[in-house]
Amino acid sequence: MNNSAFLLLAVTTFLGGILPFLLRKKSNDTVLKLLLSFGGSFLFSVTILYLIPEVFSVADPMCGVFVLLGFFFQIILEQFTAGVEHGHLHLHHGKNERLMKIQVFVSLSLHSFMEGIPLGTGMFENATTRQTFLSGIILHELPAAFALSSIMYAGKKLNPKILLLILLYAIMAPSGAILSKLLSAELLTHEQAFRYIMAFIVGTFLHISTIILFENSPNHRFSRYKILSVVLGAFLASLSLLV
Repeated sequence: MNNSAFLLLAVTTFLGGILPFLLRKKSNDTVLKLLLSFGGSFLFSVTILYLIPEVFSVADPMCGVFVLLGFFFQIILEQFTAGVEHGHLHLHHGKNERLMKIQVFVSLSLHSFMEGIPLGTGMFENATTRQTFLSGIILHELPAAFALSSIMYAGKKLNPKILLLILLYAIMAPSGAILSKLLSAELLTHEQAFRYIMAFIVGTFLHISTIILFENSPNHRFSRYKILSVVLGAFLASLSLLV
């Protein structure tokens, strides 16, 4: 994947970070939920249709172990991110609020960095599949940046310091992609280790996408708008199978 794709990812994430400052506060929650539903459905579909078949194209029970490790790692990471990556817009206020915000920012940045790792590798031979996967990451990172800004900078005006922090978050996923691109030649000579890394990331994606789809649905019932966004996300992720 070329550098223009990494730039697109960074720019889109950055725009997601400044979007809460451009919208009326009352509309933030509604916009975020629809973005998350669409992006979560797209990411889940990409994981099922492309990543899992790739990881399990060689029979190796350890791949399943690493999927589980990634799944439970994401559960642990959420103890530090406060669930921001799947739409939680509230932190408990108190004397440690500043520390909590730093903790959320660092943890979510680590999560974003890991998400970018598959983009820099040579695992996607089909150009359409590569583009579909990139779209999945973008559609997850945009609302994640939106949520991060909404809770960290609530009530504040956009200023150079906030812009710098949003930019720092925006380059996390591209940084993971660039690092893996630089190391891909070495990684691909150790195909088994690379497959385990991908299995771990599949586990994190499965957890994030399923939580997005079901956690924010009262009584486990989808509104008509959420159903539409979920179906549209899955449909668009499936299109490249027809190419």
